Amino acid sequence: MKKFHFSLQAMRDYRERLLDEEKGTLQRLKAERDGIEEHLRRLEEEFARLSLEMVKAQMQGTTIIELRKLSAQLDNLRLQIEEQRTLLEQAEARVEQQMSVVVAANQEVSKLDKLEERQREEYRHQVNKAEEDRIDELVSQNLARVASAG
Repeated sequence: MKKFHFSLQAMRDYRERLLDEEKGTLQRLKAERDGIEEHLRRLEEEFARLSLEMVKAQMQGTTIIELRKLSAQLDNLRLQIEEQRTLLEQAEARVEQQMSVVVAANQEVSKLDKLEERQREEYRHQVNKAEEDRIDELVSQNLARVASAG
């Protein structure tokens, strides 16, 4: 009997390549999101540091010019933090959307894997049946030889 061949192997290979590409896109989007999170964290740390510096300056007594400079820096950081939070929300949405694409692509590959397993099981069944038929034929031939010799 001929060797097993999955009839949809080319389709499965194609779907696996698509899945790999989608996983790569997901990893890239996650890295982008992580970069935004890291930048946001640094901005928030800088904001906290400057806020503390401003409080210390007020308590120790400083010039209005120095306080306005710190206040302007805090305002600038506040705007940057807002912008990064917006970018983070957008990045999260892209990651979630891509996750859905990866899950769907994975389901397609899984369906083809299950179909291949069913075809392989049917092939095994046919091989076993052919082997049983061959053994039955050999037994019949041996019995016919024994009967004709006797």
